[in-house]
Amino acid sequence: MKLEPSTILALFLICSTAVIFSPLGLGGGIIFMPILHYIMDWNIKTAILGSLILVWSVALGSQFAHNKGGYGDINIAKKGIFFGIPGAITGTVLGFLLIEYINDITIKIFALFIVSWICYKALLRIISKEDITGEAIGEMNEKYWLTGIFFGGMSSGLLGIGGGGIFVTMNRNYGGLDTKSSAGTAFMLAAMIVPTAIISHILIDGNASNLLDEATIIGVLVPILVMFLAFTGAKYAIKYLPVKIITILFIIIISISMLKYIQEITAIML
Repeated sequence: MKLEPSTILALFLICSTAVIFSPLGLGGGIIFMPILHYIMDWNIKTAILGSLILVWSVALGSQFAHNKGGYGDINIAKKGIFFGIPGAITGTVLGFLLIEYINDITIKIFALFIVSWICYKALLRIISKEDITGEAIGEMNEKYWLTGIFFGGMSSGLLGIGGGGIFVTMNRNYGGLDTKSSAGTAFMLAAMIVPTAIISHILIDGNASNLLDEATIIGVLVPILVMFLAFTGAKYAIKYLPVKIITILFIIIISISMLKYIQEITAIML
């Protein structure tokens, strides 16, 4: 990883993502993967693995901050991993088969679908003026909640994201948790589920050496920095940055990713 202009831009975006979005229960994988793939020009498999490591770093740092604040339910999270971990393995295997036997564009189609859904939910939050400090939207519905956790884990293995956007939505709508507890529990889930996706990708793709070649020593240090920044963001950013502003920034950034996916998918299909 040489400190070229594109590398500096990527590092800035990665660090900013860790700080700004960690209070919302978002690990940033939905942004990390496009940064590594499009800005750093890493191949899709390496970008997914790199994104997962960054997401895990964010989850660990943010989880620690949320735990100190008393937010999150470890018992609910432990129940969820029995569905999230199989989901992560399923997603990794599915991603490998799609890339190897069809084309990596299939991964980007899935990514576009997930990004669009998360963007839609974020827009609804702004339109309805839903307050991040609000109470739970619905009571615990274990069937729907566990199904959502499985698909969150699957998206982790398939797309290199932590599933935070899915976990938070499931926790809030079907887990009976308020917003801060939803975010804290989402990070607990990601911290326990994402390592399975990382190990699965290393074993199935055999891509660890490629990641080390691309990242070099600078890239090895970045996850440590990201963990610290995520802790700082989860602890302090929410106090000084209005949730509406954070959500709008999030929508703008993932919309850019959506446009890039649409452009690439359209170019191949036409």
